[in-house]
Amino acid sequence: MERLNYFNPYSSKESYYEDQLTRAYLVLLKHSFHVFSLFIDYCKAKHTPDVTKSENTLSLAKFIETGWDIHTQRGNPIIDTDWLLSVLITDTDIVKETEAIIPSERNAIYDGLITFGKNTSFIIENKPRSGNVWFGQLNPTLENLSDETRVYSQPIILEWKEIIKQLNLLLSIPTLSGYEKMMIDDFLAFIDQNFPYLNPFDNFSLCKGNHELIYRRIYNLLQSIVLDPSTVQMHRGWGYHIKVPFPEIREIGLILVEEGDKWHLELSLYFGATQTQAKAFYSQNINLKTVEASDWEIYSNFHVAYRSSNLVWFKGCGPEKYIEFWQSNITEIYQNKKNEVREYIDWLYAEEILIKSSEVEAMLQQKFYDTNMQTLNICPEIGFIYPIESEIAETLDKKGKMEHLLKEKIIECLKIANINSSTLLKP
Repeated sequence: MERLNYFNPYSSKESYYEDQLTRAYLVLLKHSFHVFSLFIDYCKAKHTPDVTKSENTLSLAKFIETGWDIHTQRGNPIIDTDWLLSVLITDTDIVKETEAIIPSERNAIYDGLITFGKNTSFIIENKPRSGNVWFGQLNPTLENLSDETRVYSQPIILEWKEIIKQLNLLLSIPTLSGYEKMMIDDFLAFIDQNFPYLNPFDNFSLCKGNHELIYRRIYNLLQSIVLDPSTVQMHRGWGYHIKVPFPEIREIGLILVEEGDKWHLELSLYFGATQTQAKAFYSQNINLKTVEASDWEIYSNFHVAYRSSNLVWFKGCGPEKYIEFWQSNITEIYQNKKNEVREYIDWLYAEEILIKSSEVEAMLQQKFYDTNMQTLNICPEIGFIYPIESEIAETLDKKGKMEHLLKEKIIECLKIANINSSTLLKP
């Protein structure tokens, strides 16, 4: 079966082998025209024509006219196009030795082969680590090579870091189809997991404020501090978070907040987001002193929910009074029947736990009283936010200290509820 069928990977090799990387990239070229166009443009920018003779022009428009085929792991294939060009993809901008590319007697298995009708063939050599490059591998084999095929004397040398930069920037194009975006996201995740040294965006300062790049850096940061990378997930409408196994809290987010051209991060821990979590949290001997000396922002985040859907949020009192109240009233954290809700909310107003407002009352009327819902869950959530300004994030990340800060602050906040983080974070 064709090796570039998306559902036919190499089953005999682990993902970190370079053959798997070659195949993954060629699959992406095959299925995304945007990515393929970027590849051709990058090749054109890095192409050095011979000065001694007229050579073919690398033109995307011309290639589109002829169509193309993409293959991987081809041994001594028949090549009878007018032109042949060698492409090396590696981890740095290395300089080719002085010898020209010429056909040789060697027995060749090409990492990749792209043919454009009868016009041009690209043979692709992938070396993720430049220390493994042998330039003799760029010479095409004489076997099955047409006598009429002219070989470019100089190879095209591409950098994985530049390819990855282009792919990340491509994700920000609004016209990109959902299918292509999913393919690119999957490929970049594959790079992050198996070839992380190829990722050029290994600190926030390199992201240059780009939304997609900052998100990817957040994702990689969270994965770097947890014992189980699969616990790092995307919460649509919120951001990347760590799924945690504790009864008091189920998610820890590192959230990107954008305001115009500026951005900052918020390390976000919300305890008691559901009735069950709230009962577990307020049963603890809660100690706010573990965060009082830090720059945590603490606020009540009381809301009501129907099943798993949160409906209305209320503003409330200060954190100390809020925590003390719910510790004293754990038995009052329960599902209310519809005819009980009004009295319950009025009780919280009277105790000055919640702040009454016409806006919230109208929302409660619309989203609950005017519906067929017969019950309402009471969720006395409390939020702990540790803001990290972009300048601080960039500086710390450049020094390799962001992982330490995140672990330190997560441990600090979990101690509020006497939660041991050793089963969650790397030592």
